[in-house]
Amino acid sequence: MTYVRVVPRDFFNEAKLLNCLGKLSIAILDGNTNGYELREEFDNNPFEIDQSIDGSLYVTNYQIYLQGNDDPLDLYIPVNCKDRRYPLMLIYRDEYLEVLDEDGNFILDLDEV
Repeated sequence: MTYVRVVPRDFFNEAKLLNCLGKLSIAILDGNTNGYELREEFDNNPFEIDQSIDGSLYVTNYQIYLQGNDDPLDLYIPVNCKDRRYPLMLIYRDEYLEVLDEDGNFILDLDEV
């Protein structure tokens, strides 16, 4: 952890991040990923949540890979995001893309990039 947590704010922010990643993990396990073959990698240690310089949160020891790519996808949630229930975002080829819809369903479409 490289940032100072503030209670109660970060309880909510980190819970939202983990909730989003849980929804994504279920989509991957169920094969509901719009035809994309995604692979999860986790070291089975406690989740290491970190904060980027812009305040976004991400998990450092849980990675998602797109088939045929050795670089993990850059997944995060904006800090203090209150406008969406599942605000998981992906930076892909310099584009900022939503990963989940309001109900937590996988909606990512990389063909638009």
